[in-house]
Amino acid sequence: MKTKLIIGTALALLVGSGLFVAKHVSSAEPVNKDINVEVYKNASYISPAYSDTYASLEVTVVRVHGNQRDTAWQHTFAPKQLSEYPESDKPLVQKISIPNVNDRKEKLEIYYRLTYNTKGSVLDFLNTTMIGKGQQTGKLNIKI
Repeated sequence: MKTKLIIGTALALLVGSGLFVAKHVSSAEPVNKDINVEVYKNASYISPAYSDTYASLEVTVVRVHGNQRDTAWQHTFAPKQLSEYPESDKPLVQKISIPNVNDRKEKLEIYYRLTYNTKGSVLDFLNTTMIGKGQQTGKLNIKI
């Protein structure tokens, strides 16, 4: 009888702690993750050599859950002459908010492609960054 009571108590404790863990750990509330993209030029580009040079920018945010990847947000900025981009003290700002992110199981990858075009000659730069577990905000500085 004493053995049954000990086994029963241990079983009840295991089930109770399992339910507590399942309720509080696996059902994490989804969060919103915010990203600020700041675009600015890092040179004056007043030389005539840059007069026919344009830069375009594409930013993509991908939600990653295990092996599954879904595009959460994408934007292509219109091409501009290099001299038309703002200085670093007044950047072009794009605020992105990705809702309902499971912070324990998902991460956000931010990709951007910066394309320079000078009279048909094209040069691409690709870069990426990530917002992972525990990060609610991120900032991406893109220097043209």
